Amino acid sequence: MNIGLLLITTFLSALNVLAKGPEMLPVSATAVSAPVVSFSAKPSASATENIVLSFSGDLIIHEDLYKKVVADKDHDFSKLWKKTFPLLAKANFSYVNLEGPTALGITNKLQNKGDVGFIYDNEVYSGTDLLFNYHPTLIDALQKSGFDIVSTVNNHSMDRGVKGINATIDALIKRNMPFIGTRKSGTEEPLYTLTKIKNFTVAWIGCTEMINGFNDRKSQLFLCYQQREEILKLIARVISEKKPDVVIIIPHWGVEYSPKPQQAQIDLAHEFLDMGATAVIGSHPHVLQPVEQYVTKDKRETFIAYSLGNFVANQRGIERKSSAVIYLQLSKNKLGKTVISDYYYEPTTRFRFDIFPARSDKDVVQHVEQFLGPMRDLKE
Repeated sequence: MNIGLLLITTFLSALNVLAKGPEMLPVSATAVSAPVVSFSAKPSASATENIVLSFSGDLIIHEDLYKKVVADKDHDFSKLWKKTFPLLAKANFSYVNLEGPTALGITNKLQNKGDVGFIYDNEVYSGTDLLFNYHPTLIDALQKSGFDIVSTVNNHSMDRGVKGINATIDALIKRNMPFIGTRKSGTEEPLYTLTKIKNFTVAWIGCTEMINGFNDRKSQLFLCYQQREEILKLIARVISEKKPDVVIIIPHWGVEYSPKPQQAQIDLAHEFLDMGATAVIGSHPHVLQPVEQYVTKDKRETFIAYSLGNFVANQRGIERKSSAVIYLQLSKNKLGKTVISDYYYEPTTRFRFDIFPARSDKDVVQHVEQFLGPMRDLKE
């Protein structure tokens, strides 16, 4: 066999194990001590000077979940996580990582077949074999649920190539759904997003560590490590020119199924925050990793969630089925500066085709508390 072809085949085979492999790859033994996160700031006395943002982990419609939705007569993806709707309703603004394109009619060979209907054929629409693509009505389902913004920058961003990124952006814009981290080919759109939430302006910047061997030849996204200097400069420029109250960084990074971040992640998160960001919310490992309260060089209390695990996915084991919707309360202090005034979360888990709140599941709570700290309610 040609050596080049052998290397590519070996690489894709290894990635395929990672994509399919919760039952094949054991999670490393955890020796994680529960983090302590306690912000000194108090909520503002004025309700208009406080907001709550919620963050959920990876949303992947794996094959069995997708086929379940196809078989259902109303083809509503949100039925998979409908029991979590009340968790999203607690926030003023909710985020999730949309892991895969929503590219109407684009096949895994990058052909455009047009609207083939709501099907699962593993050619146009697929939730397996490293080449994801979901029907664009998934965006409608996310909006119906209460999600307000999605990340489109991750290792599956290019699963339908340049066409897929473009088509996904078209589908999001058509539905007025804000998104983070990608841009259409042939444009110079800035790779940041601004959202207005009550009296707060929030800036969002995303990046990914990898794109599964594809080449971002049209410069449609940021690579976290290769373009770290560009990202750091962008953070500084957005703060200087746009003057947002809050800057959220969304990196897709780390080692799949590892319960701990790499030192490179820790260092990069600290760099982002020292440059002026408010929080770093990571994804990709498909398991929870610890949260961290980080005091920056200019003495700001900031927050890192290295990985929130799977919000929606069909992977086995408590490590991969357990996640949480985490909340950050942000408040304006007497000087008009925005600070994090609280952090809390609601654990979630999956049973068969349902994702649901898991406060009553002692095993899930015990597992989640290792990474996110003791469970409690919003500071009043």
